[in-house]
Amino acid sequence: MGSVGTIDLLTLLVYFVIVVTIGFIKGRGKRESSKSFFIAKSTLPWWVIGATFVATGMNTEQLVGMNGMAYRIGLPLLNWFYIVIFVYSLLIFIFLPVYLRNNIMTMPEYLGRRFDSKCQDIFTVILLLSYVFMNLAVVFYGGGKLLEVIFGINIWIGVLVIGLVAGLYTMYGGMSSAAYAAVFQFGLIFLSGFYLMFLAYMKLPNGWSDVVAAAPCGFHMIQPSDYPEIPWQAVPLTILGIHLYYSCANQALVQGCFGAKTEWDARIGLIAAGMCVSLRPFVEVFPGLFCRAIGVVDPSFNLENQPVDNVLPVMIRQLVPIGFQGLILVGILASVMSTISAFLNSISTLFTMNVYKRWINHNADEHRLVKVGTIVTCILMIFSILYSPMIGYLSGGIFSYFQTLASYITVPLATVFLLGVLWKRATATSAFAILVLGIPLGLIVSQIAVPNLFDAETIRKWSLSNPFITGAMTQVICVVLMIGISLITKPKPVEEVRPLTFSLDKLYLPPGEPHRPFYQKVCLWWGIMVVFYAFLYWLMW
Repeated sequence: MGSVGTIDLLTLLVYFVIVVTIGFIKGRGKRESSKSFFIAKSTLPWWVIGATFVATGMNTEQLVGMNGMAYRIGLPLLNWFYIVIFVYSLLIFIFLPVYLRNNIMTMPEYLGRRFDSKCQDIFTVILLLSYVFMNLAVVFYGGGKLLEVIFGINIWIGVLVIGLVAGLYTMYGGMSSAAYAAVFQFGLIFLSGFYLMFLAYMKLPNGWSDVVAAAPCGFHMIQPSDYPEIPWQAVPLTILGIHLYYSCANQALVQGCFGAKTEWDARIGLIAAGMCVSLRPFVEVFPGLFCRAIGVVDPSFNLENQPVDNVLPVMIRQLVPIGFQGLILVGILASVMSTISAFLNSISTLFTMNVYKRWINHNADEHRLVKVGTIVTCILMIFSILYSPMIGYLSGGIFSYFQTLASYITVPLATVFLLGVLWKRATATSAFAILVLGIPLGLIVSQIAVPNLFDAETIRKWSLSNPFITGAMTQVICVVLMIGISLITKPKPVEEVRPLTFSLDKLYLPPGEPHRPFYQKVCLWWGIMVVFYAFLYWLMW
């Protein structure tokens, strides 16, 4: 049972007041137009986009779940951060120009225009269900878990408070409120994370060398092919699957780019986000490694027999003095709140524009659309709050829960977007087939094909039962099926799909963009990002 200091409670209270105030101020006047409410059209500068992109991606699946996994497996988790150099590059130069130049508001809308309404409808359903059961539920549960372990607050109460505060300003101001609140939360996340790292470092007799010595896989990111958690082959095999979907077709993340003032702002914002991602391991991975190292000299930090999701909460409870725990918790809750807000706004946008307006009320005016979006946000927030504590009854922790579900859901979606953007010949029939069959196909590959087609030694040697590997196998089958079906079915006219697919001219900014001096060039800063990440891989491979 945790203890609560008066200063801690006041810190939490002040934080909630500030976030709600920012949300209401920045959301003022945004309810008059659906585009202003849902995507803050043409208003967001590059630094808001970058901060929002990073803060939205930092949720409790990473903060609580990855620190727990870092305690168990160590440095291989860094691959999931450093791989952004590949997927962010795809987003900056291939996917984003297609979205922005076609005034896309939602990911299902893109599939509807690129393929047909059936693809749009089924993707909308998949996306809404995954956001409620996989994304929002995980974030709510992680935030409630923190409050429970640190302060002894019942997890249901903690989830309720977090949901109400995040939902309040999101329902009022939509994307603009969510984005500017995320900028404030972005700073708090890293401030609290580095403070916790400093406290952990002070507990180690030999400093950094103790962390290196205690690292469960040695101080290396790349592991052998038979490593069960993240073998080396899982890293390249997930780039065009789960990672491509997460960064290039995920409504909650990409939606922030749709509100960019210019395409330059969107691209530079993503490069800024990419550079900031290199700092995330200091908040999401290294605290878990520090906890393992401290456990060598202090048995109270030895958490081998506890659930992995307890690692970060226990560190905060035992390392941070009473009176400062509220400060740390505020920083971590900032990541929770920014992600919840982004997903609530995305769900609201998806339902209002792709369900209500298309299926229920074709002639709804702007005021009606915003009102429906607000109501939907409230209803789905309540459902996620009620469902999220159920995750605690599942084994393996929230990281395993999230990654297992993601490996089934994201692979077929990523395949449809990848071929849809890159190949003009891809047809609506092939896309619909993959959207319908992709998830069952993943289950067949992992549960039936792999155990029956390969012997136990081969499965062990190449980690073929790993969800990332089976996900890659599923994607190969999806690509072959989509190509095969496309070649025997009728495509849309080339003139119709050309604007919705990649072409070389989309590598560059559109003609109407303001001229930029050389030090603001996208390629210059992208090149710096590439060199930086190449150095990181060389340093810790």
